Amino acid sequence: MKKILLAGILGGFIAFVWSAVVHLNPLTAPLGLSLLNEQEAPVMAALQSNVPKPGLYFFPGMDLTKCASKEQQEAWTAKYKAGPSGLLLLQPKGGEPMAASQLVIELVSTLLCGLIAAFVLAATVGSCACRVALVASLGLFAWLAISVSQWDWYAFPFGFIAVDAIDQVIGWLLAGLLMVKLIKPANQTAPMPGAQSGSL
Repeated sequence: MKKILLAGILGGFIAFVWSAVVHLNPLTAPLGLSLLNEQEAPVMAALQSNVPKPGLYFFPGMDLTKCASKEQQEAWTAKYKAGPSGLLLLQPKGGEPMAASQLVIELVSTLLCGLIAAFVLAATVGSCACRVALVASLGLFAWLAISVSQWDWYAFPFGFIAVDAIDQVIGWLLAGLLMVKLIKPANQTAPMPGAQSGSL
């Protein structure tokens, strides 16, 4: 059990460090992100004046708590097709660009992911390569389940979710390389009494 916990913590820490590398280096950090450039000042001023509460806004908006009439649905569809449309994630009062609390939350969540991966790994058999691939596939699973949906349904730039793939898949691949060294394969199921190799 101690080795499983140690492997989970170390694996999660490796994934955390790799994530920092991916999101802080000048090659991959800006992928999928665009700048407003000279339009930034008037856009920020308009947001400060018109959107006082933090939240994730979608536009053109529709009140999803009420059942829209056919005419309202048609009007919203026309606005959506005409554009622009999108999501606006806003913090009107700003804040620290990289607060200590955010780093702590990210580290804790990644360590918990490492522990989950460690317990899954402890219940599996197979070669080292297969077990490393299993841990990496957990990152791939998360990317397919979340990031691809964000690209498909909410039009996140593909470059943005490509960074997520580099982060999750490679990060957990690296974590898996260490974790399989500490966690032995699960015991194979014992053969039935009296069973012989090659018997029917």
